Amino acid sequence: MDVITVLRPENDFAADGLAGRRVFADSPRESAAIRYRFAFPAPLVALVLMAASLALVPPLQQKLGFYRLGRISFGPDDTLELAFDSALGLSQAGADLSPADGTLPAADAVPLDPAAASVRPVTWQRYTVGKGDSVSRIASRFSLRNMSTVLSVNGIDNARKLRVGQVLDIPSMDGIVYTVAKGDNLSAIARRYSIGVNALLDANDLETETLAAGQRLFVPGASMSRFDLKKALGELFVRPVAGRLTSTYGYRKDPFTGAKSFHTGIDLAIPLGTPVKATLDGKVAATGYSPVYGNYVIITHDGGYQSLYGHLQSIGTRKGASVVQGAIIGKSGSTGYSTGPHVHFSVYKNGKTINPLSVLE
Repeated sequence: MDVITVLRPENDFAADGLAGRRVFADSPRESAAIRYRFAFPAPLVALVLMAASLALVPPLQQKLGFYRLGRISFGPDDTLELAFDSALGLSQAGADLSPADGTLPAADAVPLDPAAASVRPVTWQRYTVGKGDSVSRIASRFSLRNMSTVLSVNGIDNARKLRVGQVLDIPSMDGIVYTVAKGDNLSAIARRYSIGVNALLDANDLETETLAAGQRLFVPGASMSRFDLKKALGELFVRPVAGRLTSTYGYRKDPFTGAKSFHTGIDLAIPLGTPVKATLDGKVAATGYSPVYGNYVIITHDGGYQSLYGHLQSIGTRKGASVVQGAIIGKSGSTGYSTGPHVHFSVYKNGKTINPLSVLE
């Protein structure tokens, strides 16, 4: 815990008005009387003064006492820390509760320890999607803390395509569904998700560790990868520019010849010199100039994706550079086969073009 600064009374008190006063006599007789009156033994006087001082310290300290800045260290309070962690949704080991990981704050939810020796068998409910429903709202309704649970167990690869009347399977705890591949074994799967073998056996109500290819296992406490979750939520790619869509993906008339041709991306009209941003984290695979795309940049991303940015006025990156989502890689222009300032944006999946709007919207 951090050292905190508090105010506490100093064990000194103001001396103003407390010093001994000198007594003056008007005559020798009065002086002698005074000397006689104060002629007590020195040790006794010192003892009396000390007792009086000790008796006066508390009230004087309360009224006149100085204060100083003191530093007091408090050791960790496990009870308080666990309470705060639970309230903030941090009690699940390794959980990242940024919106990007799909975790929902739920103070009343009981977090599952995926490394536990055993868990209860998962039970299932059916839910029919209603008007106004969303993945996050459905997860909250069933006290699930992670949206990836609903997405994974129902094989939803695009949350925006959730439709009214769709029937969903809802598990009694957070987790994902894993499809057993040939050669898989329970121990390897357990290690992959940092979970105990017994937890896998109990959650799936299995009596043996024998698995068959194609078998679906519920992995309690596990989550979809950040990449897969963002893809399912439609947040994986961002637009390279906030331009006006002037041409879509697919067949169209050539803007110069009028002949039917296939457009491999989308065109976003934007003023000349507008910064162009990387749609996703990745590594620059190529930069250069072509008669069609003019100045262009190609970026390779995880998951077999690549993106191309064409007709740039200038290129602001280099081959081999690592870029993050939103990094400026160039400025918009009208180079190459172009009718005016815009950005041509293409997305490739495993070497083949796909409609960019399918991952942007």
